[in-house]
Amino acid sequence: MTLKQKAMKGALWEFSGRIGLQGVGFFVSVILARILAPEDFGLLAIVTVFIYLAAAFVDSGFTTALIQRDEVNESHYASVFYLNVVLGFLLALIVFFLAPFIADIYNNNLLKNLIRFMSLSFIVSSFCNATRAHLIREMKFKLISLSNIIAALFSGIIAIYMATNGYGVWSLAVQSIINTLIANIILHIFSKFRYALKFNFNSIKELWTFSSRILLTGLADILFNNADTLVIGKLLNPAILGFYYRAKSLENFSMRYTAATISSVLLPSLSAIQNDTDRLKQAVLKSFHLLSFISFLGCGLLLVTGNEVILLLFSKKWEPSVIFFQIIISGAFASQIFVIFHNTLLSTGNVGEYLKINFVSKILLFLNFISLFIWGINIYLVLFTFIQIATFFSGIFFVTRLLGFGQLLYIETIKYLSVYVSSVVIVFLFKYYLPVSELFYCLISASLLFCCCFLIISYILNVHGLFLFLSEVVKPSINNLSKIKNSLCNLKAITKK
Repeated sequence: MTLKQKAMKGALWEFSGRIGLQGVGFFVSVILARILAPEDFGLLAIVTVFIYLAAAFVDSGFTTALIQRDEVNESHYASVFYLNVVLGFLLALIVFFLAPFIADIYNNNLLKNLIRFMSLSFIVSSFCNATRAHLIREMKFKLISLSNIIAALFSGIIAIYMATNGYGVWSLAVQSIINTLIANIILHIFSKFRYALKFNFNSIKELWTFSSRILLTGLADILFNNADTLVIGKLLNPAILGFYYRAKSLENFSMRYTAATISSVLLPSLSAIQNDTDRLKQAVLKSFHLLSFISFLGCGLLLVTGNEVILLLFSKKWEPSVIFFQIIISGAFASQIFVIFHNTLLSTGNVGEYLKINFVSKILLFLNFISLFIWGINIYLVLFTFIQIATFFSGIFFVTRLLGFGQLLYIETIKYLSVYVSSVVIVFLFKYYLPVSELFYCLISASLLFCCCFLIISYILNVHGLFLFLSEVVKPSINNLSKIKNSLCNLKAITKK
């Protein structure tokens, strides 16, 4: 099987897995949002930030290093496995004893027990980090996808049962731990990947040069991407944080369908051809067009229907989330498409360039917290959106310099932005001058109008992503459906005989 075939098969399983996973996860989150209070989600958001920070130390960037490295042997996997397990237990103990101090900061004693319970996730996740790296490197996304879906289903059922029986925020905490535990058990049993009983410090040292930089950028990403949660939770209250958390989780939902799917396949694919400049350039350009088209289409669709989506799915009690979500999703395309530049720099070993982008963006994000204190959360989110877009264009600059694209990426980006802005403006004007009172019908009409405008304007401006989407996504999907239909017809004919 060629690299392209492996990548396409991996992308298909990854995307299918994400559809199944997010379908289950989204259904569960809707039910939980209707049962639980916004304060419960606000408390979980605070806990999650500290858990993410500690989890980054457990992995220490070795998962990405194992995927990116040209040659990886058994010693690399085994050494990373045992180091992760030791770090997992160590970090669990540290967080357990720090929990009371964190709870005092937020004047909420419940946080102490929540954080202590959630620290178990470090131990659970540490046993499968290296296994996941091995499966991703081999582009065996089928097992990963199936394990995630099964885990999400069972943990979701448990969470719903607990929520309906009055366990509140604990239903969310238990869901998180059970989800990780089930997924890792399935991976361990069915991957059949076992580690030798040896630890080689030299193997860790070989990976550390790369993984240490990933650790630093990862910590910076987690800290600055979630510092707003910590500040809002402290300055305002858990309810407001819950509304904000709902808005961000909806934006992350769109991120998982687009950038996260392509990113998981893109890094190992680009790493395999990092020494072939022409192939690398073609792969990056193709990925850019495909992800740009999907991201602008998805973000625009969610922007014009955000009010209807939130009210219909989560009920009117979540209405304060609408304005937060619309501001966030308006610029979410930038972070989604930036994944292309992120993986290009990492796969070619240009971690230094990526660190420069991160360093500047993190300084801007830090300065933006001043606006949260002075002007409030809405202005903070507007400025945050502009910082995302600025980071996106810095990514274009470095990748253009690396691969010699000239003005091509800038010109194509302007095309996509023109299609996006024009379509959004048309739909909002339609909703303003021809309002539809019924939420469901407003959702349908706005969705159809935006999609029509987006496709028509894309065709007029000769946007390459449109034609690439039709040839690489729509056409293969239709062919696969035809094959399934023919197989069913043949099976039916055989059954009759």
